[in-house]
Amino acid sequence: MKNNAESMKTVVETYIIEETAPLIYDGEQLEKWNSLIKDLGLTGQQAIRQPNKSPIPFMYLKASLVDVFQTLCPMQTLATDYNKTPIPLEIVELIALSVKEEYFDEIKIWYDDKSPDPACIGITKRWGPTNDCNFKTREEAQAVHGKDEIRSWNYETNHYLLGKWADVKQSFEELSQKAMTRYIKEQRATLERYIKDYERDLENLIQTAEERFNI
Repeated sequence: MKNNAESMKTVVETYIIEETAPLIYDGEQLEKWNSLIKDLGLTGQQAIRQPNKSPIPFMYLKASLVDVFQTLCPMQTLATDYNKTPIPLEIVELIALSVKEEYFDEIKIWYDDKSPDPACIGITKRWGPTNDCNFKTREEAQAVHGKDEIRSWNYETNHYLLGKWADVKQSFEELSQKAMTRYIKEQRATLERYIKDYERDLENLIQTAEERFNI
């Protein structure tokens, strides 16, 4: 549409790690990588490898970035169920790759119901005892550590950013500031409401006590 403002164009950003990308399509490099991982006994890397498949090539989200996206995109739904806005082709292709390679336990779209600005997030669970969550399934962890030690809560969740799209491109620093502003505003409103409630309770304290202990 020629009359659309420049700022209204959808900006699509994808987050494949450049150094990992060749392992997706180059079977020879993937075989060499897998061989070296095994020969060197890199158990942490072995936990994320899959036979005949590439390791997850997408940007890992550290905890602070997960908080940023959860604050700005409090609505979360499976990618198969998302219906607020069209998912761009570039993102759909990455979802298709992820399904084919079985990278994730879940693929979700996180968005803001008022102003979607969605992000596509891949989620994995790694099972095991504390500080040793190196198993893809609960059953694998139980086979090594025993059923009594691996309960339903003995896993850690990892988040990966496949891509995001929005009307205006924003850096992670800008998104962080935006999340901080929203968090402060929302928390301030909540805390002020609590203060008013407690002030009202304080004003009525004597009356409440008299009613409770009147004999």
